[in-house]
Amino acid sequence: MPQQILTHVYRLQPTRAQHAALAKILKDQRFLYNAALQERRDAWRRAKVSIGLNDQTRALTEIRGFDPTYSGVPYDVSKWTLKRLDDAMRAFFKRVKAKAGKAGFPRFRSEARWRSFGFHQKDGLRVRNGRLLFSGGIVGGLRMRMHRPLPDDAVLKSAVFTREGNVWRVALTIKTETAPGHSRASTAIGVDVGVNWLAATSDGVFFENHRPRRQREKALRRAARALARCQQGSRRRRKVRARLQREQRHVRNIRTTCMHDVANAIARSASTIFVEALNLKNMTRSASGSLAEPGVQVMQKRGLNRSLADAAPGRLIAMLRYKAERAGGEVVAIDPRNTSRTCSACGVVDAAQLGRDRYRCGCGLDLQRDHNAAINILQRGFAVHEAARRLGDRNVAGRGERGPVNADPLAA
Repeated sequence: MPQQILTHVYRLQPTRAQHAALAKILKDQRFLYNAALQERRDAWRRAKVSIGLNDQTRALTEIRGFDPTYSGVPYDVSKWTLKRLDDAMRAFFKRVKAKAGKAGFPRFRSEARWRSFGFHQKDGLRVRNGRLLFSGGIVGGLRMRMHRPLPDDAVLKSAVFTREGNVWRVALTIKTETAPGHSRASTAIGVDVGVNWLAATSDGVFFENHRPRRQREKALRRAARALARCQQGSRRRRKVRARLQREQRHVRNIRTTCMHDVANAIARSASTIFVEALNLKNMTRSASGSLAEPGVQVMQKRGLNRSLADAAPGRLIAMLRYKAERAGGEVVAIDPRNTSRTCSACGVVDAAQLGRDRYRCGCGLDLQRDHNAAINILQRGFAVHEAARRLGDRNVAGRGERGPVNADPLAA
């Protein structure tokens, strides 16, 4: 049976002693990262010697023999840190080879720029009675707020601990079996993602866009303004920055929860899901232009970019991919051109429809605009996807609208 790698994130509830122990490990791993980076820089500058991951892991074994700072934590914790540096160096050389602007040499990490440590040690990881147990480092195990249980067949592969302010979270990577087949085999839907509605399906199902940043915009603006007025390095600045980070974290959590609910509902509704292959980088590009050629409608485009960032359609599609795979289905990307301008009944292209909430065509079609686009996505998917074509020819244009479904997924 096929298997899948998933990540479950839980909030930790450490005791005061455990909180201090986690903070100490985080600090020590930051020092190790900076020391390893310094070693690589000095070796090349002074002797033109390139030091790699294998060299530093061998040196780590020797250091653990006499330094209790690193021998007191699992070996894989420090190895994870060295691997993170090695990944940063590899990415740097890749950018140098590509010659795409500034390569950006890896920087030393300050306390504000180092928030995580982790390790890959499946034999030393266990979850028992809502506590995370692993060999070394923390005594007594860490209590987790398990808002959802791990799958019964889950095999723990790794753990990454992250501190956000005074909150600790752990991301558990697990291996689990995928579903043998979708519960609704031989079914397909088209999904149109956007700003007015987070998602609309060809079946006439609409998922509300909660716009979490817009809801907290006033609090975010006040916190950002207060931070700008604080003196650099002051205690008040640290407190205000922590308040701003709490607001930003609250927005992210609401958005993530909403997207998980919407992606789960869509993934369960059909075995084949057609989405648009969106180029989000171009969609959110600035319209400011230059001094020689200033842009037009700059403020409108800036507001649209903020709305797109708040809705995060690219992240929703990414969630759909792995959730559909886990449910035994698949996600297929199709050409997005003119899906919102084309009548799903007669095929006429009318650009004037973009400014309207409903698509009204001379052939008699009258549908919500996103619903019409989702039907076009489905029809285009049947036309270009061989596996979907076997599902049969469907008369999707005559389907009625069912209205918002799961309009408030946070209340579910």
